[in-house]
Amino acid sequence: MRKTITLSLALLSLTAYFFVPAAYAQNGAQPTGPVTGAPNWVINCPGVRNVPMTADPQQSLPLQLIATLKCGDEVTVLANDEGYTVQIRTADGTIGYVAAMYLKKIPAARRPLTLNSVNLKNGVARWQEGAPGCDHFMSNGILVESLTVNAVTVQVSLHDTGWKLRANVAIANGGSESVSIDPAKFILDEIGAAGKPLFYQDPAELAKNVTHQVLWTESIAEPLTTSPSATNAAYTSSFAPTPSAPNYILQHQYAEENAVRKEGKQTLNNTGQQILALALKRGDVDPNDKVAGAVWFERGKNPKQLMLRIPIGSQTLEFPLSFNRQK
Repeated sequence: MRKTITLSLALLSLTAYFFVPAAYAQNGAQPTGPVTGAPNWVINCPGVRNVPMTADPQQSLPLQLIATLKCGDEVTVLANDEGYTVQIRTADGTIGYVAAMYLKKIPAARRPLTLNSVNLKNGVARWQEGAPGCDHFMSNGILVESLTVNAVTVQVSLHDTGWKLRANVAIANGGSESVSIDPAKFILDEIGAAGKPLFYQDPAELAKNVTHQVLWTESIAEPLTTSPSATNAAYTSSFAPTPSAPNYILQHQYAEENAVRKEGKQTLNNTGQQILALALKRGDVDPNDKVAGAVWFERGKNPKQLMLRIPIGSQTLEFPLSFNRQK
């Protein structure tokens, strides 16, 4: 009986020796249980159904197979010396090696963007240099004002075509509810002693009576950093090196520049179609969505200091702007 027990123990020892992975035998380690910590890679299977996980980094033949991993299994990379294999740990805590070509990095979770918000006063927020939620930056060579209120960011640039004034507007909704926009309700006022409203221009009417000039730009407005009643509207402050708000208006700028480049090769009718395509549309901006487009206004005789008012839901965002005619 004693000989039988001794023989059984010997067989068990031999079995353990041959089936415990070499990686564990060499390091004196045993397979662990489930381990906490977020995995950072996923098993990628280009052209195969599953991926072998071995005990040795060389994956020599015959394979010292630990597990067969399925496509999409999340794993944690423990060591990577840029060789053929990478040491990993599976979700159940098993440690071994897989070929590097079968691993794909899991993109880091995007941190939610936190933007400062300007304070509302009687439902109105006005852009002011340096104030929380207010920003300005160069976008494709054009100065843009950015204003964030209650997780909604509005960015504007104002252009003088010599025939009409054109506001390029981008709206990004970072809130939890949709917001409504209606470009026909945007208001552009000349400010000062001789100020007057500059009325919204329906893009459908512009498209009927279009000249190429509606997409041109003779000058670009700058932020009006002084009081709206001040005489000197020149913009002299420095730009923030890193704007707090992303650039939501750039894609529309590219579309507009592309339309201008094509104008010499097309009829005025095609230009009218492009005006309709580039115009900002009435509608709702859903959470985590954004829209951008052009809004045209009547042009005064010599516009200098202006205030663009944009209603977004129940609030109004105001952008003081200035054309510095001395440049």
